[in-house]
Amino acid sequence: MTNNYSKEHKMKLGQAMQFVGMLLTNVAWGNIKRDIQPLLMGDEPGRIAQEFARFVENGCRLIVGEPKVLRLDSSHNFDPAEFIGQGWTVWRGPKDGNGLEGEEELDVKESNLAEIDFGQVLFETCLREGETSIKGEEKLQRMIAFGNIRLGGKAFLDLWLDWQANKENSVLEWLHRNRQITYLDFFGLVLRSPSGNRYVLYLYRDDDGQLGGRGSTSP
Repeated sequence: MTNNYSKEHKMKLGQAMQFVGMLLTNVAWGNIKRDIQPLLMGDEPGRIAQEFARFVENGCRLIVGEPKVLRLDSSHNFDPAEFIGQGWTVWRGPKDGNGLEGEEELDVKESNLAEIDFGQVLFETCLREGETSIKGEEKLQRMIAFGNIRLGGKAFLDLWLDWQANKENSVLEWLHRNRQITYLDFFGLVLRSPSGNRYVLYLYRDDDGQLGGRGSTSP
């Protein structure tokens, strides 16, 4: 997950024209019971343009409720050994090393965040045209290249605790209702398993609405 747009995700003019043409052709305009003349006056066109852009960015789905802001608690520190199990640590040093020596592999910019507006967060697949899957290490490198903040252990832990405390009123439930998100991975923190393999944290939502994924997935 990242929190800003990259150039690869911006709509091109040709796509925009094709999208507007699709709306003109498929929307039953005559059935809309609304006088639009007031919407053409004053500041309304600018507001409508912003609202429409949000609608398109959300996959043309209505946003239910206010966008959720997760306030990060500075007293919460993610401890891999405590949360996952004995022997789990933050990966240190290069990816082809033993993971025990060197600097911790994490996005230090996440530590400067006081809150996260999940109405602005991007949920990157990092897939390129023609790709249907990607290796975790390649996804990590592409996310680093984007230059956006990669969410890691801090966001993971506070999302988990927020869900435990608030359930249907949590940020994760808001994401599911509004963006149909059932899986999140956190490439802002790379972990080392007891066997010396590299992993990142993830969360997933079961069909019955329960939260899982307190473990990790290999990058």
